Amino acid sequence: LEQAKRILAELGVTLNESKTHIVHVSRGFEFLGYKIKRGSRRLALPSSKIRSGTREGDLYAYPREKSIQHFKDQIRKRTRRKAPVDTQGLIADINPVIRGWGLYFCKAHVRKLFARLDRWILRRIWSHRSKRWRCRGWKQLPERRLYSEMGLVRLVFLIPSLNLR
Repeated sequence: LEQAKRILAELGVTLNESKTHIVHVSRGFEFLGYKIKRGSRRLALPSSKIRSGTREGDLYAYPREKSIQHFKDQIRKRTRRKAPVDTQGLIADINPVIRGWGLYFCKAHVRKLFARLDRWILRRIWSHRSKRWRCRGWKQLPERRLYSEMGLVRLVFLIPSLNLR
């Protein structure tokens, strides 16, 4: 801790004693919306077959649960079923939120999370359109129409290493 204080003092930064903790990296810590920890799960494939550079025991960053919930709350607030806006206006309203949150967290290990959130956003739009949760919104607004014609931002496409565009 003293060494960190000294290095940061040279940079002109001071540590807040009440917020600073020293933890083991396997337990992880939260910083700026990320949860940073050492990977502990065994990998299913041998390391020679993994092209993404993922290795067992490396440090990984994930969005922390509070950040995910805050993002979902922002989308929920904009996609209320009683919101007096058409689907095109709704998409124009939520696209900046999706793009901003996605670009902030796109460097972390989020491929599965982004795919799950993309499906959740689709269900929110469909339920807004049909005013019910179990609805036929997917028939009226199929995925390809929402993404291509209406311009809904897809979180998975924001990950730079996937090159899905």
